[in-house]
Amino acid sequence: MRQTYGMLIWAYDRTTGGSGGPVTTVTTLDALTTAVAGTAKKIVIISGQTRRCLFRQFITERFIGSITGDAVVKIGSNTTVLGAAGSSLNGVGLRVLNENNVIIRNVKISKVLASAGDAIGVQASHQVWVDHVDLSSDLRCHYDGLLDLTHGVTGITVTNSKLYTHWKASLIGHSDSNGAEDTPITVTLANNNWTDLNSRTPSFRFGHGHIFNNIFDNNNDGINTRDGSLTTI
Repeated sequence: MRQTYGMLIWAYDRTTGGSGGPVTTVTTLDALTTAVAGTAKKIVIISGQTRRCLFRQFITERFIGSITGDAVVKIGSNTTVLGAAGSSLNGVGLRVLNENNVIIRNVKISKVLASAGDAIGVQASHQVWVDHVDLSSDLRCHYDGLLDLTHGVTGITVTNSKLYTHWKASLIGHSDSNGAEDTPITVTLANNNWTDLNSRTPSFRFGHGHIFNNIFDNNNDGINTRDGSLTTI
């Protein structure tokens, strides 16, 4: 755990993701779902936009950047998920459930319906680093959370990310009645932008948190700590 600004960044030093594993680039939902499964070391790149090219009367076409669907993709342990420039997930969320050592970086996710789940959901998992992600919807209430960290997660760090234009942004700690499981929670939120959000910016129950160097702009709510949460701001 690295000491920064007098506080702890829970995931930084001990989270390596899929470093040293094979690299796979994906362009479809099925390929993404398959590539991130399992506990072996792996790096999965979500392909970015490409162009049409005319060469000697032949037109070649390649993937244009957005994977769409109505689903949540489960990520296995020891995995790094990277979004290439121009890539995005539309209606497709990412979930880390009962896993360890995961990095999610440079991924843009929008409009994941509540029937599927959260844009990013981390549950009962440890050592997860979410960095430079872009999470949004359109402020209607048929979405769930943008970034929910629940069910006793530990060693979680969220850095350099944007959360915006959404109804319920970020829930940390599952419910008021889940203290026995959620009291061990450790989460750091650093250098993020929270903009045009209705609520949960974030809502922090139980556990220990560090929230620093974040920007909050045009939200209807503020940092909400309760149920014995020990949060340094």
